[in-house]
Amino acid sequence: MSTLILERDNLYSDNIVKGAFGPFFLSIEDIRPHLLNPDLKESDMVHFIKEMSMKFTKKRDQIGDYVLDDDHVSSYAALYLTTNIPKLHFLLSKLSPDVLNDIISRPFVDIGCGPGTFSLGLSLLFEKTPPEVICVDSSRVMLNQAEKMLKGFFSGVNLKTLQRFSEKRADSVLFYGHSINEIGIQKVQDQIMMVDPEYVIFIEPGTSELFTELKKLREALLDSYDVLYPCPSSAACPNDWCHQVLRTSHDLSVERLSQLVSLDRKILPMSAHIYKRKAGIAPSGEATIIRFITETKFSFEYEVCFFEEGQNKNVIVEIQKKQLDKKGEKHFKNLNVGEKITFSVEKVIGEKYRVKLLSF
Repeated sequence: MSTLILERDNLYSDNIVKGAFGPFFLSIEDIRPHLLNPDLKESDMVHFIKEMSMKFTKKRDQIGDYVLDDDHVSSYAALYLTTNIPKLHFLLSKLSPDVLNDIISRPFVDIGCGPGTFSLGLSLLFEKTPPEVICVDSSRVMLNQAEKMLKGFFSGVNLKTLQRFSEKRADSVLFYGHSINEIGIQKVQDQIMMVDPEYVIFIEPGTSELFTELKKLREALLDSYDVLYPCPSSAACPNDWCHQVLRTSHDLSVERLSQLVSLDRKILPMSAHIYKRKAGIAPSGEATIIRFITETKFSFEYEVCFFEEGQNKNVIVEIQKKQLDKKGEKHFKNLNVGEKITFSVEKVIGEKYRVKLLSF
């Protein structure tokens, strides 16, 4: 059985400004030897990242250009690989150890792998790679970077790099990292049906526009899969927009690069979901925090999604501070949207539930 590098406290996950299971930082020097251009200067990285950022936001007709040469891809990896890995660790921290160990024991198919961000992130978390890693990306330069990155950290990795993937792999974990929006929901749905994986996992931008499409994908997947996260059950989704927001920090070298290119990488919104082949999984009893409402002198208020009376529903919960110690109060002051809590209802006040915390 694999062993997690980082342990989490059952009561306080304490991942407010840390990685999902504790401190987890990759520096630019950590990955530099594994960049396609390891000699790239910081000033050049800044230039290329600013150029890419402009294309991502204002020159979308040129958005594909950055994947065509080593310097752009190396610069992309320096900023986005190092800052996106914590998203995966945050997501995986919401799973039980049994599910985590099942995931790491299966082939990992990384669709839209980019520089190998999430394949590397999964492997680093467990200090071992899955039995097979299949990185898929339309850009051969990105695949070259993913291969160099993964083999640099894990020389024995069983790695395939493909520009297209169309193979039935019922034993696999099929992962989409910031790629569904580019591929399109219908093509993704067709691909999932063809691959027929044991797990489907995705981390996508946390926009309301994309959530509308992801909700359609969720509805289609529930014919064959149970949702493990973020929903409290596989019942219908009550939300018009549901996303997670991770507040984190990075190695000082990465934060310096972020500042130089004027991009905030400490607040990371995302839409992250995990599905497992349908096995009649019962609702977990956990509620997912979907929005911070307010803090008063005596309480915290959050909007949560939880399972009650056969449906997923959104309610406001009031958590009185008197049931928290100083560590717990600090935790709730900085809670990430997307965290899980369990509670019992003590009193219903209008549309608000005053609750007693059981775990968080």
